Amino acid sequence: MNSLDEKQPLLTYDGKIGELYGIFIKNLLLQIITLGIYRFWATTNTRRYIWSRMRFQGERFEYTGTGGELFKGFLLAIAIMFGAMVGAGVLSAILRAITGSTLLGALPVIALYFLIAVVAAGAYFSAQRYRLSRTQWCGIRGGMTGSAWGYGVHVLLYGLLCIVTLGQMIPWVSMRLAERRINASSFGNLPFHFKGRAGALYGVFVGTFIGVIVLLGVLGAIFIKSFMALRSMGHVPLKAHDPAALGSVFLFYVLFIVGALLIRCFYFALVTRHVMGNTTLGTQLRFGSSITAGRLLGMVLGNLAIVVFTLGLGLPVVLHRVMRLAADTLQVSGQLDPQTLAQSDQTPPRTGEGMLNLLDHGGSF
Repeated sequence: MNSLDEKQPLLTYDGKIGELYGIFIKNLLLQIITLGIYRFWATTNTRRYIWSRMRFQGERFEYTGTGGELFKGFLLAIAIMFGAMVGAGVLSAILRAITGSTLLGALPVIALYFLIAVVAAGAYFSAQRYRLSRTQWCGIRGGMTGSAWGYGVHVLLYGLLCIVTLGQMIPWVSMRLAERRINASSFGNLPFHFKGRAGALYGVFVGTFIGVIVLLGVLGAIFIKSFMALRSMGHVPLKAHDPAALGSVFLFYVLFIVGALLIRCFYFALVTRHVMGNTTLGTQLRFGSSITAGRLLGMVLGNLAIVVFTLGLGLPVVLHRVMRLAADTLQVSGQLDPQTLAQSDQTPPRTGEGMLNLLDHGGSF
């Protein structure tokens, strides 16, 4: 394997904004005509184009998923969730009738909420499995082992740990979850491997955490001062349903969310560099990233401006910018010979991302 000093760009992206817009407009019109049902095929169209415009060692990727698979997965997810809700409701009614206890009758509903939380968290694991299984390079596809249920349970337990520790375990939790996703993944017969060190992230994490708290305090002080100034001028205090009051709360919320996101870019960039820099594929490839907080800040600010000022019509430009950044910053050392790769022995899922599309937007990518 080459030394890390010999890292080269991992990906080459040669997509064109004009071509993306052609796909975007077609997808948009067909989604309107079909009342949104076409979105599964729209997702597939976008992925096929993006995958085909990415090259590694001169060979292009191929996406083999279909809109029908996504649609079937969505219908299956609806059936499962509907069945779970009906079952919980019936069981709750039976328990209340038998025991006369409202508390016991509520237990199936509480269990349903936990089930939904686990399924929603595990949906991201299932989505990664599907996308890997439908990604090919030189005829070789990816694969994934492990249980989405197990991953969902860990996410739920780790989430409770973060709540108990007031968010201070987030770096440790993010590393453990990244290990579960990456170490369960493979490409062909080669496994991915990642070992994270939360200690390498804590300095920047604490700094950005304090920065967000300070931002909250500053914005809160500004809005309180403005409110007190209005009162001192004799204005009637704003009521909760007053449009001006609602506008002020909305502005506070937007400024805080955007400001916090920008501050956290420093932490997100560090996490990306750490995860990529400690990930390998077999013994052949070692990955890395040159992403910086400055580049990530520029990307986030630019994308926000594009989406806001184009009312969402600039999404192809946003996607193009994201893919270019990914291709420019992802790096690799080593060489992968397609002739030495064996096909993945993992059984690919029959349907795709149903729960993610049901419980979350799932993304167009």
